[in-house]
Amino acid sequence: MYTKLFSVISVTFLLGACGKVDPNLVTRPAGSKAFEGDRVELVKEGKALWNDTSLSTKGIACQGCHVNGAQFKKYFAQAYPHPVDMAKSMAGLTSIDAEQMVQFCMIVPMKAEPLPWDSEKLAALTAYIEDEEQARFKAKGM
Repeated sequence: MYTKLFSVISVTFLLGACGKVDPNLVTRPAGSKAFEGDRVELVKEGKALWNDTSLSTKGIACQGCHVNGAQFKKYFAQAYPHPVDMAKSMAGLTSIDAEQMVQFCMIVPMKAEPLPWDSEKLAALTAYIEDEEQARFKAKGM
């Protein structure tokens, strides 16, 4: 109980009293480099991570919010960067790229720390979203 309460307090502090997200938490720091690897392998790893509940302090996986394209808005059919309502309302970002969206989701719905900017996990989830989830969304004509 105490641990859960502490976690809620920590997330509340991280997001601020008004549910705002510091845009610096989801924006790649200047001079940092993304993990580079084989795109096909990254997409495979990203698919596994998409379904991995251990990424979240809430015990949910990315797919838990996005089953059959749920929670994706019409902008998701557009190439990144594009507008995302949640990122605009909570962080003031008028446009966001896939990598930033992964970080945003880690912080807000998943209630976890952002992934390290040079991590294979961040690169893998980004590749999976761009290559698989967006393609599936577009194919459904959503």
